[in-house]
Amino acid sequence: MNIPLTDAAALAVLLVFLPVLSVVQARMLRRIEVERTGAYVSSALSLLALGGGAWVVGSRHGGAPALGLVPLPWRVFAAWTLGLVVGGLVVTVAFRVAGRGLGLGESRLLRDLLPRTGKERAVFAGLSVAAGVGEELAYRGYVIPVLAGLVGSPVAAALSSVVFGVLHAYPGPLGVGRTAILGGVLAWGFLASGSLWPPMAAHAFLDVLLGMALAERMMVPEEAHD
Repeated sequence: MNIPLTDAAALAVLLVFLPVLSVVQARMLRRIEVERTGAYVSSALSLLALGGGAWVVGSRHGGAPALGLVPLPWRVFAAWTLGLVVGGLVVTVAFRVAGRGLGLGESRLLRDLLPRTGKERAVFAGLSVAAGVGEELAYRGYVIPVLAGLVGSPVAAALSSVVFGVLHAYPGPLGVGRTAILGGVLAWGFLASGSLWPPMAAHAFLDVLLGMALAERMMVPEEAHD
């Protein structure tokens, strides 16, 4: 099955160029001191641009429903969102336990990027919303439907989740694996619910919850790999 040149180019950017760029940037960031607020703002703008690009390309024929932006009854939306949040927390706890058992730890960069002041937390909350919107539009709402026409929905969901994990190279191998599985949970929620709204809401909420309220409790303790 052939796909339009526009989609082929978009997939090349999303599945090849951006993951490679993320790996390179992660290596560079480990060598410099990161200014958190500036990093949050620049990342949020990049993610919104990512989502905007996915919207332009993905909605050009079928509009918002082509990206999974299908409304659900509020009870159904709330139930799916809660279920995905719980699933995300279970994955995080499982990786914490596995990381301790295997002697794998979080990267110093991840710890350095966590917000510490009230201002940083406020900006980080904005970044979390931008991630929920931009990354879900691109890697669930756009990539999965396009790839599904080529390789089927299960393979499309798995591939998008692996790439999603690589995009988050800065936490190190443990973080990449954790994020890939979280991406799989969100992809499943998207396909099973038939709507992108629950994964978007759950993604943003998980980022806020794990990045601010539960970060130290959910991450692998530093002594686990000393």
